Amino acid sequence: MASKIFFQIDGNDLTGFADIQNYSVNQNDVYQNWTDGNWIEHRDVVRRRVEGEVKLGFAKAADFAAFTALLISARQTGGWYPVTVYVNNTGAVMDIEAFLEVKGAGKWDLKNGRQWVVQTIQITQR
Repeated sequence: MASKIFFQIDGNDLTGFADIQNYSVNQNDVYQNWTDGNWIEHRDVVRRRVEGEVKLGFAKAADFAAFTALLISARQTGGWYPVTVYVNNTGAVMDIEAFLEVKGAGKWDLKNGRQWVVQTIQITQR
């Protein structure tokens, strides 16, 4: 069985760094809602948008440096990235243009020269 792609940025596969047990990317309706004179809520679906969160963990400083360099090089004019994601609620791998909000955290063992850097990436299809 071929390995499944969960997360790529600009064709660079980051699935090996992903915490796929806590992977949460779904495609949801974007709608306009309105309430009529009888106080009944209505929703008009205008599109579907992929949104979610993936956590990447890096044990090696070189892998983390390559990731940060990728974020710089893959960013398009307008601040979006070409991304490939596995969408949980459709079971499909999709190529999308997405905004990525990256938040980092780390655990360091300076005595033994080890690190574990986690980057939480919030994905929002543009």
